[in-house]
Amino acid sequence: MIFPYKKAVLVTGLLVLYIGCLWSKPNFVIFLADDLGYGDVGYQGGDVPTPHIDSISKEGVTFTDGYVSCPVCAPSRAGFLTGRYQQTFGFWDNVGPYRISEDIKPGIPLDIPILPEVLKPLGYVSGFFGKAHGGDFEEMMPFNRWDEFFGFNNGASNYLPGLNREHNPIFYNKKIISQTYASKGVRRSNVIKGGVLLKDRSKYLTDQIGDRAVSFIEKNKENPFFCYIPFNAVHGPFQAPLDLVNEEEANDKGQRSLVVAMIKSLDQNVGKVLQALNQNGLEENTMVVFLSDNGGHELSSNAPLRGKKGTFWEGGLRVPFCLKWPAKFRKKKTYWKPVISLDLFPTMLVAAGGEVEAEWNLDGVNLLPFLKWPNREFPHETLYWSWGNRKAVRDQNFKAVSFDGGKSFQAFELWKDRAESKDISDQRPIRTKQVIAKHKAWEKNLSPPLWGWNPKLGYKDPDFGKPKPYHDPKYFMNDSNSSLKKF
Repeated sequence: MIFPYKKAVLVTGLLVLYIGCLWSKPNFVIFLADDLGYGDVGYQGGDVPTPHIDSISKEGVTFTDGYVSCPVCAPSRAGFLTGRYQQTFGFWDNVGPYRISEDIKPGIPLDIPILPEVLKPLGYVSGFFGKAHGGDFEEMMPFNRWDEFFGFNNGASNYLPGLNREHNPIFYNKKIISQTYASKGVRRSNVIKGGVLLKDRSKYLTDQIGDRAVSFIEKNKENPFFCYIPFNAVHGPFQAPLDLVNEEEANDKGQRSLVVAMIKSLDQNVGKVLQALNQNGLEENTMVVFLSDNGGHELSSNAPLRGKKGTFWEGGLRVPFCLKWPAKFRKKKTYWKPVISLDLFPTMLVAAGGEVEAEWNLDGVNLLPFLKWPNREFPHETLYWSWGNRKAVRDQNFKAVSFDGGKSFQAFELWKDRAESKDISDQRPIRTKQVIAKHKAWEKNLSPPLWGWNPKLGYKDPDFGKPKPYHDPKYFMNDSNSSLKKF
């Protein structure tokens, strides 16, 4: 039994906590999975239990039609971090050996602000834990654009860092903290067999990423923070510790059993971070977002969508996407209108008390007003995609897609055919022409591709894939490099 005066104290305490959340700046935690399919998570019917990821959906907003701006890693991440279609500044493809000239530096240019840089003047400390894949020029590295960095800068990493080559080390800020097994005389066959990791369980990279993020949260719990956690799971190579690989599943599912184990580890580490927020009294006023950088790979489930990573079918562009912020959203909500990862930049900035500058030319929109009820407007009337010969446009619930550089298009009514099973371009010729015209108009404002994997770009970097000067563990100990930002 709660006595009246105690009940009053309890209600008053909750009210004070609620008012405090309204007036204090929120924290931000962004989980970005790598190559996780639309149907890989439990809350969307996945065959692998993901209770911690599911909790974000169950306690917040589920975006059924949440998109990314490209179906492969680096361009998608560049769009999210800048709030812009990445093609507007020439970032069309993963960083590759080709560029239009020797002077071009692949990556997000320093004059284009990224999320941690616009939050910093508002009092935020930023932490980056996981995979960076946005150019390897030193000034663009996360250790120069974030307050704290743990991770690697490449399209992929082995899940035991010692298996990587020297040009793909693990950094903690500007210090290389990994050592190759080869340099220690350890044979690869003693470390891994058929994707199953046989030793160094404590060094499993997904766990290290989760642990470093938890440490960052605990260190900065007294100040507003932005904790960005771009896991490399479940991107290949498919590797998992022996204790996570179910022998029965391994015999039945082959490599899919490794992916299942990787998903379980991913979910465990999401739970680890959520628990840290709860234990430190930060859960109420922390905006937590979970999404994937693109659709799932060949061993992921994108059901019930068509296609996979690298395609412009829904399975390549539409991803698991959910958000919770208890101080603002008290009830579970399912949001059906299309949103895109570009929206996180302005949404977080406005939530932090900042203002969007016109000169940033953002394509994302602040989602917070649209999540209030009632609001019948679409955050975006139209969404656009272009990559190589692939083009797509979604106008409300109508989508047109081309795989031959725009010579021909197929069209679909997504509200009743999200599996894109029936081409209706012949039945809806006028509507199809209208959205194609919108796409052509959008493309006129894009920058040409500046780098990538297309030999037609011209210049081939002879040093691509080779170690950079900062890959030398002694590089930052040199006084001649002391002018660079240090931690």
